[in-house]
Amino acid sequence: MVKFAKYLNVHMVPEWRPAYCNYKKLKKDLKRIKNQLGTGGARRQQSLRHVYNNRSNKVISVHHRSADLYGSKVDLVETEFLEPLNPVQAHNEKAFFGRLDHELNKVNEFYKGKEKEFMRHAEILDMQMHTLVELKEAAERRAVEPSADKPSEDAEDRKPLLNRRSSMDVMDSLPLTTEMLFQTVSNHRNLGSVLEKDELSTMLSSQLGEMPEANSNDLSSRRPPRPLGLTINALPIPLNEDVLVKVKSTAKDVMEKAEDAASFNAKIRHSDKMLHDAFIEFYRGLTLLKSYSMLNALAFTKILKKYDKVTERSAFVTYMGTVDNSYFHTSDRVNSLITWVESMFADHFANGDRHRARKSLRPRHAKAPHRITFFLGLFTGCSLALILAFIAVLHVLFESLSPKEQEAREIAYIQSVFPIFSMTALLLLHMYMYGWNVYLWRRTRINYAFIFEFAPGTELCYRKVLLVSTGLTVVLGMGLLGHITAQLNESPAVDLIPLGVVLTLLILLFCPLNICFRSSRAFFLNCMYRIICSPFYEVMLADFFLGDQLCSQVPLLRNIEYSLCYYVGGHFLTENGQVCLSNPTFKDISYIISVLPYWWRLMQCARRYRDEGSKAHIANGGKYLSAMLAVIVRTFYGRNENTFWTVSYIAISTIATFYQIYWDLVIDWGLLRKNSVNRWLRDQLILEDHHYIYFISMGINILLRFPWVLSVTHYQFGGLDPHITDFLLAALEIVRRGHWNFYRLENEHLNNVGHYRAVKTVPLPFDHKERCSEAYGSRKSSLPKSISSWRDREHRREVSNLPNGRSATK
Repeated sequence: MVKFAKYLNVHMVPEWRPAYCNYKKLKKDLKRIKNQLGTGGARRQQSLRHVYNNRSNKVISVHHRSADLYGSKVDLVETEFLEPLNPVQAHNEKAFFGRLDHELNKVNEFYKGKEKEFMRHAEILDMQMHTLVELKEAAERRAVEPSADKPSEDAEDRKPLLNRRSSMDVMDSLPLTTEMLFQTVSNHRNLGSVLEKDELSTMLSSQLGEMPEANSNDLSSRRPPRPLGLTINALPIPLNEDVLVKVKSTAKDVMEKAEDAASFNAKIRHSDKMLHDAFIEFYRGLTLLKSYSMLNALAFTKILKKYDKVTERSAFVTYMGTVDNSYFHTSDRVNSLITWVESMFADHFANGDRHRARKSLRPRHAKAPHRITFFLGLFTGCSLALILAFIAVLHVLFESLSPKEQEAREIAYIQSVFPIFSMTALLLLHMYMYGWNVYLWRRTRINYAFIFEFAPGTELCYRKVLLVSTGLTVVLGMGLLGHITAQLNESPAVDLIPLGVVLTLLILLFCPLNICFRSSRAFFLNCMYRIICSPFYEVMLADFFLGDQLCSQVPLLRNIEYSLCYYVGGHFLTENGQVCLSNPTFKDISYIISVLPYWWRLMQCARRYRDEGSKAHIANGGKYLSAMLAVIVRTFYGRNENTFWTVSYIAISTIATFYQIYWDLVIDWGLLRKNSVNRWLRDQLILEDHHYIYFISMGINILLRFPWVLSVTHYQFGGLDPHITDFLLAALEIVRRGHWNFYRLENEHLNNVGHYRAVKTVPLPFDHKERCSEAYGSRKSSLPKSISSWRDREHRREVSNLPNGRSATK
């Protein structure tokens, strides 16, 4: 049976981790109570049991008090003991209930804040949908009568999607508001009767317009689309005329901006797609909040049962009564919103098919079937076999040659096809490092799919990444073995084999068929396109993350240039790649290619500064500018190794390297915080029990930032060819980058945790900012400052190891 602490860790929303009941800390407090009860001899145990066995049915009392935290009124829970405690155990018992009160208060306040946020967003979505329906009606009128290009000014003449039966039914089209959404539930609660869950669900379904399950193919079973608002007939809620006026005004603005019917229809289709995605993401947030409520209720149940078992007291019934009556456990607004979204989505995006709507709304999880594991093992074995076979054949070939022939053959191989094979090997090494990153991110609960904004169900697990990597390794191994075997047989045009390997990779990358993870390939190509077109596109995290990967693949980009020269120029027929390497034009283009990744990242920083206005992006751009200067100076140093260029190269490279090291450790990783709880690291760590790993990682990152020193000293590893040395240094840089990736995403994940970002911000098609503030009234942020104070107070409490405030008073 899985322990609940592990179950909670697996199923909690990672970005909301600090807001969950801290079950682990509560268990530690309970363990201290247990250890204290287990000491002091049998006589003390008997005296304690005597006190417990003569207890009343109610040993604690839970009070509510109102407090003002940062200008926000909050309802706090405090526990009081109704019978005297043993002086020895009193401190631990008070500490336990103090923490328990603190966790319950924290969960309540977080849930209230998030619920307000979702309620406000529901109002915005409803207004957006009203505007879209208004535009669709206008498009239909235009198709029938071209002159009808304006929405009707009379509210009575407006017919959303269902014909009105009387003037009283105009309320059916009323946009969603916070009060209207839970009016049905609150009315039934006022009856004084306690409803069962199924009865309440049925009642909500009838009021919110839930349709019976129907076969998607049975058109006769589908009902026509419902009005946009909730069905609130017979409820004394006045019609909000201002909202309808603002909706019509927005729709009119959109129609006036449309140049012709084609652009107007395109705007409608684009808006429809945006709202489709917005409803899906909104629904996902609602399900996360519902899961949050259920998991926390279960955590309180588990820990109180453990307390009763350890202390032989009966505090469970009393305290769980408070938990059951807490806001996060009794509020029905989230369930009402879920039902409303399902109904809206079915009516407007699923042709009234409720089952298909739920299937589209619910998140799809990427699966790794058994065949993935099977082929991963198969390709791994084949890769190892091919590489061992290549080494064996290479050994046999060199054994049959004289030393001079060996040297000549080695030089010819390195100067012809080695850059092509090494290019593929560097790419595969980067893919293996990414697979390793994905494995670690999953093990440490870092939500990489949310951070990169992958479409639900399209993210690749580490098995799939390694499957592609090992499959391409098989292709590379076959190319290496086939090329060396063809050389033994002196086959003509033997250098076409490396070209075949490269073409295989390109075909798999650009293949339009829905094979080999097409959605992931399309995502990669889109990111590459936005990087190349920087700064003309908005920069997403996946874009600049991939841009950083390209900065570590400069040797690969230069090898692409060599491959084009080698094959397009026809030099593969003579197996003479030295012609390309010694060409002055080739060298100039090679230097430009070396600067390109840093230029792209510099342009991305400039675009982000334009969009966000943060000066941190200017400082980040300075890092890439210093790297570009180091590359340019390195170019002149390679052409003329005099004193001036040597000193300039060392000075610029040193400045750029320390700039990059500082940015890696302090900004990208968020480490080296002097006043942090974890000294010289940061307050929050994913690997909180292994601090030494962070210091080792910092040392490795610093060490692998200095390969340029070898070019100044002209150091060679055991007399290796410079091309092989460059390949090994490039491989080390890729390893460093893969190492950097884990901590970069860890820091980004913890930033999301700090701001409780668990749902993507989906752009909406219509601008209702001013109109919403006028129609619904301006509101403050949904998460009051008291929410963030819970984590700060918890952090200070852990440092001082004292119970919080006045909870658990005697």
